[in-house]
Amino acid sequence: MRILVLTSSFPRFPGDSSGVFVLSLCKELKNLGVQLVILAPHDDGCKRHEILEGIEIFRFPYFYPLRLQKLCYGAGILKNMKESSPVFIQLPFFILAGLFYAFRIARKMKVDLVHAHWSIPQGFTGLFLRKYCGIPCVTSLHGSDVYGFRAPLLRSMNGRVILGSNVCTANSSATANMARRLSGRDDIQVIPMGVDIDFFRRTVYPKPLHPTLTEENKIILYVGRLIEWKGVDYLIRALPEVLEKHPGARLLVVGSGPRKRALVRLSEKLHIRDNVVFLEAVAQEELVGYYSMADVFVLPSIVNDQGETEGLGLVLLEAMASGVAVVGTAVGGIPDIIKDGETGLLALQKNPQDLAGKIVRLLDDEALRKHMVVKGVDFVKQEFSWEVVASRFKSTYEKILLPERPAFPLPRKL
Repeated sequence: MRILVLTSSFPRFPGDSSGVFVLSLCKELKNLGVQLVILAPHDDGCKRHEILEGIEIFRFPYFYPLRLQKLCYGAGILKNMKESSPVFIQLPFFILAGLFYAFRIARKMKVDLVHAHWSIPQGFTGLFLRKYCGIPCVTSLHGSDVYGFRAPLLRSMNGRVILGSNVCTANSSATANMARRLSGRDDIQVIPMGVDIDFFRRTVYPKPLHPTLTEENKIILYVGRLIEWKGVDYLIRALPEVLEKHPGARLLVVGSGPRKRALVRLSEKLHIRDNVVFLEAVAQEELVGYYSMADVFVLPSIVNDQGETEGLGLVLLEAMASGVAVVGTAVGGIPDIIKDGETGLLALQKNPQDLAGKIVRLLDDEALRKHMVVKGVDFVKQEFSWEVVASRFKSTYEKILLPERPAFPLPRKL
């Protein structure tokens, strides 16, 4: 079978973390015998066409001159549009260019099925190909596509895409529940993205990785974009209480985003700037080293005023696979990963005191940390390894492409 993968985020160069989970899934599917071609948006300076480990990749331009393409990557489409009104103007060109290139590739390469990552606009493109080319479509929801669209028109379009896909998958139970409310569809499958367990377990860098960190420091690690609903503000506010019990603790924040300057100012205001180390986003090969030196990993996500929150929390899986005890907040898809008291600890969102208490509990109790590390690694292997995840997607593709498959009705309108 030949699958056309549509995505709005994909690695642009070696070491780029953008949409790296899409590439990881495709690599594992290829190992299972699936032929793949990927269509992703172009970014200034990256290749328009390449073959990576046997997978053909096309990157479509959507605005000229190319250096002005700013809709994708970085903080993501929604955040980029909110930050800059000129970027919003690029959206219709992006949608039209995606439709054009997807249609051309699908017809030329005779693809059997389309797999769209994110419902808008990739799922819309997949639905277009289904209606006008007769190609079945799987749409995978990743959270931002169901939590982030609040305008009535976009919510309506979202519902139509979810209903119109042959199969719709969600990366967590919370994402699936939200999609059901949006669309009324009750057969949404929960298939999460995965993690390369062998990669995170075998690659260990010597300490220290940063000149201000020593063997004596207790390292609290955060990895991810620095945007509002990631809740890093609350983690920084929790640190003074942690420092009362562990004065040598250091919070290591690895990531980039529009909130960075405000977070630095917050750490200065709380007089803990010397205890917080900010690093820009790094390639996964380097990131593994930071996981290996961490004592506790924290993902303090929140539900913001627009309803945006954590779809799943892949960094939690990476940390657990690396053998790090984890703390997360009980929002979005995080409870699918953290079973409180077993694979990690769940804290209340927007509550620095509760967050600090959970961090201190793990730093104080080495036996508890080790217990959660063992449970966490086993859980990730059983539920979130790429072998398991890719096998589930391949099985989904095969069921859709069976000659005797049941009919999947299209919505009346796109």
